[in-house]
Amino acid sequence: MHQEWRTWAQRELAAAYQDRAAGKEGRARVRARRIAGVIAEEYLRRQGQTHAFGQNALRILEMLWRRPEISGRTRQLLTHFLMRVDTNFQLPPGVDLLQDVQAFAQELLGEPLTPEPEPSDAGGEA
Repeated sequence: MHQEWRTWAQRELAAAYQDRAAGKEGRARVRARRIAGVIAEEYLRRQGQTHAFGQNALRILEMLWRRPEISGRTRQLLTHFLMRVDTNFQLPPGVDLLQDVQAFAQELLGEPLTPEPEPSDAGGEA
């Protein structure tokens, strides 16, 4: 996926923010977790380890959480992605997976991740 991960993740993040704005917080969280899984795969690819590819995002995130080289901040972000919602379908106060996935890209890959609209949403007719 090399650099395609970034384009996909930016578009998926933009869609997650749109979901949130439409009141679909659960869908936004699912998107954030999927993005985190792709970021984790990219990290593993850069480490020369491709054995995790093809697994679901949560499994990859769990695998990454157990790796000894992962920093405390990155591990904290991973913990947020792996959390389950409560009986009211909420995460604990202060946990925002959309912000967390942006921090995760920066922490793990040293690269910023910002929402990018779909190509059809950008620009307009002159």
